[in-house]
Amino acid sequence: MTQRLRVEPDTSFIKELQAAGGGSLKKCYQCATCSVVCELSGNGTVFPRKEMLWAQWGLKDRLMADPNVWQCHQCNDCSTYCPRGARPGDVLAAVRTNIFRNFAFPAFMGRALASPKALPLLLLAPVLVLVILIGSSPDLGFSKAPPPPGTEGGFFKYFMPHGVMEALFMSGNVLIFAFAAAGLLRFWRGMKKAAPEGRDIKFLPSLINTVLEIFAHSKFRKCQVNWTRSWAHLLVFYGFLGAMATAGLAVMDMTLLGNNPPIPYSSPIKILGNLSAVALLVGSIALILRRISDREKVGANGYADWLFLVFILIVSVTGVLTQITRQVGPYQLAYIVYFIHIVAVFFLLWYAPYSKFAHMFYRTLALVYLRGAAGQTEAVPADAKGEQRP
Repeated sequence: MTQRLRVEPDTSFIKELQAAGGGSLKKCYQCATCSVVCELSGNGTVFPRKEMLWAQWGLKDRLMADPNVWQCHQCNDCSTYCPRGARPGDVLAAVRTNIFRNFAFPAFMGRALASPKALPLLLLAPVLVLVILIGSSPDLGFSKAPPPPGTEGGFFKYFMPHGVMEALFMSGNVLIFAFAAAGLLRFWRGMKKAAPEGRDIKFLPSLINTVLEIFAHSKFRKCQVNWTRSWAHLLVFYGFLGAMATAGLAVMDMTLLGNNPPIPYSSPIKILGNLSAVALLVGSIALILRRISDREKVGANGYADWLFLVFILIVSVTGVLTQITRQVGPYQLAYIVYFIHIVAVFFLLWYAPYSKFAHMFYRTLALVYLRGAAGQTEAVPADAKGEQRP
């Protein structure tokens, strides 16, 4: 006897997706062109066709726990070839944004990062923290001149208490990653709850293979319409990793090895930092220019996308200018540029679990789940009813 499925659409969820960039989802008439042209939907899966159907029906719970959503790399092959102009790539981008906000901890931070009205308050937090740090000592501030160029000692330590700032930064990161872990755990439980009973997740082997795949950006190169985005994304990815490694190595160089700043330009740490800054700068500019010049191929162009890219650009530009102004002066200008740089870095990292930065964490976990489920090395196929096969 055929079982009946009662569908109760979440109309508010449908409106959220439409407002977040998925306004075309109602144009889809389930022709499956998107599944045919997508290079990541092999092995008989109907991705992203079933996700489009679930979005039209407002099945929020299914989409929030669907790891296949994170297979999409916004290449927009599906949107380009859709005969109805439904733009599945944009719809899936809206779903992904909704996923990490749905699982965010605390929840109000996810809503704050989604709202342009909250941006001034979000910026005010790191600004106030740094202002308090600078004002905590009468020996620091904008009016305190650094030592002459070439003198041993940190240039910016006369402006800001680096030891306290680094301790605050690291403790803040520990707290933020704890919050991120809470959201990711909820996401993982949601995926397991939606899966068939008894599914065995081989986590560690899957994690290793997934991380290697992400570092190689191999799936990006499968895109046809938007394949040029892969190199710019790769530059931003490795530029940011290199910048973080540079900061960590610089702290180790001073604290563990006892070396005093400034770090010479011939040092591997300085070389890594400069190469990372160039990669970030070139990659972020390329991504921004492409969004401006070719909206149709780029796809999702919402507030979350621009917020992330603009702050990546600010971090890279101010990082380069900090080094230049420190050398040529005046020192007050160097202090101002450095202040803006630190605020932007704090903004990116402290709000990472709630901004588009969170994609890195949620995509990794979803791909680990897909790869590790029942020992699979690829995504687990789904049948035409949208139920995953064991």
